Amino acid sequence: MTDAPETDGSSERGGKVASSRRRGRRRGVAIRPGSVKQARMQAGLSLGKIAREDISRTAIYFVETGKAKPSLETLQLIAERTGQPVEFFLASGSEVAVPPALQIAELERLLSTGDNAGVAAAADKALSHQPDADTAARIKLLASMAHLRLAEPVVGRRLAAAARAHFESTGNLEMVSECLGNEAQGASLMHDASAVSIAEGALATCRSLRPIPRVVEARLLRVLGHSLVHVSRWDEAIACYEEAIAASDVVQDLQQLSLVYAGLSLAYQETGHVNEGVRYAQKALTIHETLHDRLSQARSMNNIGYMLVRLGRFDAARPHLVRALAIFEELRVETRKGDILHSLADLELAEGNLREASRLAMQALDLGEKLDEGPTVASARTLLGKVAEREGRRDDADREFTAALVAAEPIGGPRLMEVHEAYAELLEARGDLAAANLHLRHAIAAFRPAAPAMLESRIAIA
Repeated sequence: MTDAPETDGSSERGGKVASSRRRGRRRGVAIRPGSVKQARMQAGLSLGKIAREDISRTAIYFVETGKAKPSLETLQLIAERTGQPVEFFLASGSEVAVPPALQIAELERLLSTGDNAGVAAAADKALSHQPDADTAARIKLLASMAHLRLAEPVVGRRLAAAARAHFESTGNLEMVSECLGNEAQGASLMHDASAVSIAEGALATCRSLRPIPRVVEARLLRVLGHSLVHVSRWDEAIACYEEAIAASDVVQDLQQLSLVYAGLSLAYQETGHVNEGVRYAQKALTIHETLHDRLSQARSMNNIGYMLVRLGRFDAARPHLVRALAIFEELRVETRKGDILHSLADLELAEGNLREASRLAMQALDLGEKLDEGPTVASARTLLGKVAEREGRRDDADREFTAALVAAEPIGGPRLMEVHEAYAELLEARGDLAAANLHLRHAIAAFRPAAPAMLESRIAIA
């Protein structure tokens, strides 16, 4: 068998491209034998579906049979159309250096398909080859989003800050605003009240550009909406989400639209419009299912289940909560799993199953303490206090509520208010009106609009 020619000869279509290639063939890429056909068959595509208008069917056939080596551009097209990374095709020991644009494109492809773990791994590999500063910053920004979606806010925030430092040094304000948006999301997940100011800074930076990049503006409005939810500024959050939808093409991005719906759901439920909240949560869930975003799907299910419990629709709530927990356990994600355990415990308490409510609340408590999730600890302690009171163990109930207040105090805002309100209701039922009124006053004080509140959001990450 003769050696394969240097390139696939894919320049036969398109006059301008063909004429440029006649001046000399570029060096072909050494690929693993059979890899192109394997990828094509796995994707269920014909030669024509791979070729399209960019390259001939004959060229694809020559590459598949080893009669020609593909150019890097051709290999990129094959990778995109078969859904495989470029590395899938490269021969063992190949010294081909993947260009920066191709590295970025591959990370964006993985991110768009929801393969967040794949993005994180590919970014680490790309960074290990020490790319130029601008490429490294763009890789870190994409990796930060992947880590945020994997509920790893510390890593996500750190990577975004590192990327921002580079873009600030080069004066790329659009990328600075993108980085700040990721930092704000990380701050929200970490229950850091600075999330609002960071998000506002990101939006102001974006709006200082001419022309304003509308898609970026829409995304940052959504991030700001989430941050406002965390500090209980519900009406401002709703207005922000509505502006995000109107700002540009955000409605064409299903991932972003689902998160807007999730945010609207939470804001409406907290303003007392629970039915409206359920409606938006269901819209978000439908999109998550379409995108096969299982972690966001689980969070939306928990959100719906939580609201259905509040509406007294216990039978409808249970399947959502059970399925949400199953997804978290299947994916082995612990961050924010306490939200779902607490929702299930709340359901069991509402139905009078005190032993099961206590067991689930203890699981949520253990997880919250392990992960240092203060809101989860406060909620679990509050529920354990309610169970103890129902069982006639008043001393235990008082101890649990005291511990809940200790956990909620550093958080402030609605979390602290909820604990005070629950304790006041319990004390009023006992007939201790003086103590009940004291806790009601504390609840009102905790709900000051300017308080550094950090309500743990049941919203997925962008």
